[in-house]
Amino acid sequence: MVTPTQAPTKVPQEPDPFYYDYDTVQTVGMTLATILFLLGIIIIVSKKMKCRKADSRSESPTCKSCKSELPSSAPGGGGV
Repeated sequence: MVTPTQAPTKVPQEPDPFYYDYDTVQTVGMTLATILFLLGIIIIVSKKMKCRKADSRSESPTCKSCKSELPSSAPGGGGV
């Protein structure tokens, strides 16, 4: 039994390895999600704009530069 004159011994406590600062985790997660979302939108828009700016008066949905990238099955590069 501890008498009032004795000082209690303090055991050094190790930090809990399963403690998470949830505000920081949430902030970092939302920031990362926003950056990835915007990056995806930029990639999608840049791929759609690649052919449209080359030939905007074309009747077909793809431009001449995109057609040249497609593999042709006919001899002489006829394609379709």
